[in-house]
Amino acid sequence: MASRRATRALLGMTREEMRALVVDELGAPAYRATQIRDSLYGKRRDARVASMTLVPAALRDAMEASGVVTGRLDVVRRDLARDGTGKLAMRVGENEVVETVGIPDASCFAASAANDEEHGEESFRAIRGWDKNRLSACVSSQVGCAMKCAFCATGRMGFKRNLSASEIVAQVLELEQTYAKRVSQVVFMGMGEPMLNLKQVVRAIRCLNEDVGIGGRHITVSTVGIPGSLRKLAKEKMQITLAVSLHAPDQETRERIVPSAKYYPIDDLLEDSRAYFKETGRRVTFEYTLLSGVNDSPSHAVRLSRLLKRKFGVGSTHVNVIPWNNIDGMDFERPSGNRVHRFCSALEGVTHTIRRTRGLEASAACGQLAGDFERRTLRTTA
Repeated sequence: MASRRATRALLGMTREEMRALVVDELGAPAYRATQIRDSLYGKRRDARVASMTLVPAALRDAMEASGVVTGRLDVVRRDLARDGTGKLAMRVGENEVVETVGIPDASCFAASAANDEEHGEESFRAIRGWDKNRLSACVSSQVGCAMKCAFCATGRMGFKRNLSASEIVAQVLELEQTYAKRVSQVVFMGMGEPMLNLKQVVRAIRCLNEDVGIGGRHITVSTVGIPGSLRKLAKEKMQITLAVSLHAPDQETRERIVPSAKYYPIDDLLEDSRAYFKETGRRVTFEYTLLSGVNDSPSHAVRLSRLLKRKFGVGSTHVNVIPWNNIDGMDFERPSGNRVHRFCSALEGVTHTIRRTRGLEASAACGQLAGDFERRTLRTTA
């Protein structure tokens, strides 16, 4: 049986790597590399090498013969919530699925056939006239996740593998094609822990910044905390936003819901976050998922406020307060609106935002991504 030919993806390649491919390997003039980049990232954004009409047919044939592909992904499912939030399930490899979410900046929205599996594509066509609104992309960096946070659906999958820079960038391009709209902001808050795939995440960020055209200050990397990773990220000198998933004001509470906290104490995480702030000058955002009766009391808020002010001073941090989104089979409850506001009222001297829940009908809200195939398994065994 013939072995499968290895492929190489153009998406995510640096300009030097693409030039080396074109000039040194394929023997074409250097300016052809620019034409390939324009085909990938320009207005046309060709999904296949064969469709790159800016590039001569002979060079396209040579690339295909060498196993070169664009790196675009196969979308196997599209789900759309009534608020315009869309979730794409994309095949990576032969049997793995990763999910990414598109979030239009809109105050209200009603889509026909929303969340209808048979009419998903028609639903997305209905919102392509929303030119006045921005589009944010919530991308995944891994298939699954090894962190096993107690309140997150992705953590129940376990870890499958890291995504390549090509597979990360492709998620953004597939969202742009689906919405017929440019993505203006990217957040690494989908499936996986970005700091466990730091090399490919950094490559993807540079590509999104330099080739896709998304400003560094409009890219956010979220992490639950991996020892030593924040110092490595700071050395990359990127103007991105760092979001640290804290979820508790003390070590004992954090260990209950974030198992990795046992190996990375909260004081060490905050010291590394402060070092990142000093090195980059970029304010650190802290994410705090509210679980009713677990970490959402006013006393928790007071302790969180005192902790952040002691470590960072006043005005140097921001807290994203995230009421937990219900997930089947998990023994947690979403706090009431009154509990959320009581918690926030006790955050004295700390700027904060209550994150608005988006995409619930499409299981696309924060913490709900689990992969299409994996989600069916979770529902069966819950």
